[in-house]
Amino acid sequence: MDILWILSAAMLVFVMQAGFLCLESGLVRSKNSINVAAKNISDFTISSLIFWSVGFAIMFGDSQYGIFGSSYFFFGDGASPLLIATFLFQMMFCGTAATLVSGAVAERMTYMGYILVTVIITLLIYPLVGHWAWAGIIQGEATGWLELIGFVDFAGSTVVHSVGGWVALAAVLVIGPRIGRFDGNKNNIPGSNLPMAILGGMLIWFGWFGFNGGSTLGWTEDVPAILLHTCLAAFWGGITATVLKYVVDGYIDVAHILNGVLGGLVAITAGCHAVSVIDAVVIGLVAGVIVFYGDRWLNKKQIDDAIGVIPVHLFAGIWGTLSVAIFGDIEILGTGLSQFEQLKSQAIGIVSIGAYSFFTSYVLLRLINQYYPLRIDEKSELLGLNVAEHRVSTEVFDLLSA
Repeated sequence: MDILWILSAAMLVFVMQAGFLCLESGLVRSKNSINVAAKNISDFTISSLIFWSVGFAIMFGDSQYGIFGSSYFFFGDGASPLLIATFLFQMMFCGTAATLVSGAVAERMTYMGYILVTVIITLLIYPLVGHWAWAGIIQGEATGWLELIGFVDFAGSTVVHSVGGWVALAAVLVIGPRIGRFDGNKNNIPGSNLPMAILGGMLIWFGWFGFNGGSTLGWTEDVPAILLHTCLAAFWGGITATVLKYVVDGYIDVAHILNGVLGGLVAITAGCHAVSVIDAVVIGLVAGVIVFYGDRWLNKKQIDDAIGVIPVHLFAGIWGTLSVAIFGDIEILGTGLSQFEQLKSQAIGIVSIGAYSFFTSYVLLRLINQYYPLRIDEKSELLGLNVAEHRVSTEVFDLLSA
């Protein structure tokens, strides 16, 4: 039953990849939708290959000083069925962390530039920070240095989502905003297919049942409560962001509904196993507020995040990780720390993982950008990346050309 549940959860998390593809393709202009879709399937294949060859070893291998692992390279031979199931589940997590960046940099980063971002996050960032926080989940004994100080991130508010958010922030700062994004009174660039985006959001939500529920790494009595808490946070995140948008701006915005739901899901992910029903409601509600005002803050600073990756996955991820100490049941957490000590441990984890993820990606992307431009040229950006990068047109493009 444990193996069956882990494999089922892995397949659910894989559905999230399809969800991100639909979400991002629907929230960008049609002239870039094919490019975004191509990046989504490409980052999954490349990140999975890296995770199979070296990533799983760095993340879960025999720990060296609590910083990185040194076994399980080119994983598979001689592994038990349970370990293989766990590997497949964690491989899907790696793909999720990698694909988050594509939405933030959409419509102006080159395909090959994005592939380099994928390599950086899946080879140099995600496995290392994953080892710090999760190295002991296979052996059942804490070995990563963050684990040893009591840091808790049950399913990855920080390890997966904030990491993707930090790298996305570094990438958008390096490549800059889209042409026309902050010209005059223009506040946003509308998406081309909002029903597709909503379908993507709901597929991501569906996959999240595996993301959080599967992180028990076994079929236990905790799973139903984890899924309940996951749904409640999503409900309240979506409702809060929607109401705030209506009260402040006077209309219902589809993107805010989606991002509010996703922000609630991100926030509950760190502590979904250790909170109560009311706690889950509060976590989701606050996440909706954070996503709404986080998006407005980015606009004020003229940081162009095409679909809201940074407020949803970074800002809400930080809140969710802190909420483990604020709302989590100390006995369930099992760290032996007081509430204040747990809060301190959570803060150390957020800062250390955030600093390493952001500065590593920012420095490397700055360096790469000097020799190999990560951003498409102006003419190609105006033309659209579908045609400029893939020589693929759409009916709308053909009509306008004619």
